[in-house]
Amino acid sequence: MINKLALKIAKKFIKHQNLQFDKVEIYQYGFFVLLSNLLFSIITIVIGIALDILLESVVFYFSFLIIRQFAGGYHATTETKCEIISVLSIFVCLVFVRFLKSYDFRTPLLFLTIVAAVLTAVLCPLDTPEKPLSEKEFRYFRKISWIILFVITVTIVISYFFRFNVLFAPCCMSLILESILIIAGKIKQITNIKKMKSK
Repeated sequence: MINKLALKIAKKFIKHQNLQFDKVEIYQYGFFVLLSNLLFSIITIVIGIALDILLESVVFYFSFLIIRQFAGGYHATTETKCEIISVLSIFVCLVFVRFLKSYDFRTPLLFLTIVAAVLTAVLCPLDTPEKPLSEKEFRYFRKISWIILFVITVTIVISYFFRFNVLFAPCCMSLILESILIIAGKIKQITNIKKMKSK
């Protein structure tokens, strides 16, 4: 759905701006990313309002989006699967954030998040067969991912000690979700390599 809409917008954009039509895939991808981020940000806000954690939902989505952009992770085989998995992941994470407002599991969550941050740091960045990273790109994305991880982790530790719960739980869940996706992506990558070798 989003991909088809992105293609229509890209074609109209190219026609209106008198650009080269052979660049349509580049513009389509750009609009796809823009529309996806817009859609999932709206979904996150709606769920946040429903759970009475609007500010926390914004913090969660922003911190997850920025680390996901550079660290990478699991990609579904179809757009429909991607949308379903994304919505469910956002919902589950925000339910946990809401749950943590009523029950104090801050210390176990902190340790789990540190493990998640370490795993993400070790495995990032995760590319795909469709868009493999060159050695230079790999080093660049790893460096940026580590910087982002460091900033988010420091934010989590500070918010833990000063009890800034509006930052603590959402940032924790963003790193935990990213670690799950990057592990799933790595498993998928290894499985695909084994399948190719066995042929």
